[in-house]
Amino acid sequence: MSQGDSGGGCLLFMIDWIFSIFRNRKIRKYNKQSRGLQQYKSISTDTLFPTVSFQENLVISGGGVSERLTFSERILRNAFDQNRAMVILHLANGGLENIIAANGFGVIANKSSKVFDPFTSFDLPEICQVVFDTCKAKYDIKPAGRYILQIVHDLLTAQSIRPYFANYANFTYQQIPNRINDCLSAGLITPQQASDLNSLLMMGQAELAKIDTFFYDMKAQTTHIAAPNPDSVKAQSILSAIKFGKMLCLDLHSSANVMLVELIVNTLTIAMNRGYEFSLFIDDVAIASNESLKNALCHTSNHNNIICSKDLYALLNGKEDVFASIVGVADKTVLLSHGSHLSCEKWSKYIGEYDKIDVSRNESGGFFQSSKWGYSSNSGQTMQDKREFKVKPEEINRLPQMQVFVYDNQTGSLIQANVV
Repeated sequence: MSQGDSGGGCLLFMIDWIFSIFRNRKIRKYNKQSRGLQQYKSISTDTLFPTVSFQENLVISGGGVSERLTFSERILRNAFDQNRAMVILHLANGGLENIIAANGFGVIANKSSKVFDPFTSFDLPEICQVVFDTCKAKYDIKPAGRYILQIVHDLLTAQSIRPYFANYANFTYQQIPNRINDCLSAGLITPQQASDLNSLLMMGQAELAKIDTFFYDMKAQTTHIAAPNPDSVKAQSILSAIKFGKMLCLDLHSSANVMLVELIVNTLTIAMNRGYEFSLFIDDVAIASNESLKNALCHTSNHNNIICSKDLYALLNGKEDVFASIVGVADKTVLLSHGSHLSCEKWSKYIGEYDKIDVSRNESGGFFQSSKWGYSSNSGQTMQDKREFKVKPEEINRLPQMQVFVYDNQTGSLIQANVV
């Protein structure tokens, strides 16, 4: 080879090398824009959860207890500052209760503070609605059951006793005729009223045993939070809390308390029917085990859902249809580290893919063609278009403590940041 040929070869190599630098820089820029991930060294919890976050549909999944509590406190404070009614359901999360108690955010109902009464602020038709709709298939209480509930309501009222849940649960249903006679003898009701109540008893007699069983079973599931004497503790119901813009925190004790959860969801339905706005905060409750709760979280109207869990996909027992429905209505998803590779894969798929130009070494050299970049000499590199996850499963798995991926379902924006 002549010296000129050698010099020309070196020149071509240098030109191609310089072009490859600019080309690869352009490709990296394109890939970054296509991926759409904005990375920040640090953001505050205030920035992550601004004031309006209390009324957004939020999903927080992964991480440790302390991380989730940090985020929960910010959201609860936002709701409190804006006088937003909020119902919080959890399973013995003492840390969450401590945050609420220390800051005076709202009322806590647990085994140490039995201040919950499901029927406070209910009228008689709403009591009937909740009783009929809760575990409907199991108890199958027919419409005639309303006559039994009305008798109890009228007898309690005649004795100047408020129709609390506790009074319905403790009522001796098999002794209704005697109760009517006792009230008549005491002059609390007139003979005509006694006759009317006995007529109602005849019409609802077939449902009496089912109603008695319903309250017996419901009392067993609510005894850890229900006020035995509601007047003495100024008992709160979900409806009364929402009505007055308060925060009510309920310890469900166990996800197996299906009746209690259905009762709560049916009460929330009544609040929605009355036109009240509120937030529902779910902390690590097994959603998939309760159909009514799942439906409430999959459909929003004048309320929003905040779901906080150590692993939402695992909490849903891997039910992909439920997972898709719940995250589908989320405005924002905040992901911390997950230990389950399967969960990481589901979150990667949810966030989605992007078009990436993949550059690799090519020992043969030569030319390459791309619909985006045209012809160019490429001694040593080839490139191809491919689809790739915006966030890979292993990236979610390896997130350091207090580092998050945040996906905005409304705008499609995606960020990664350390939360301080």
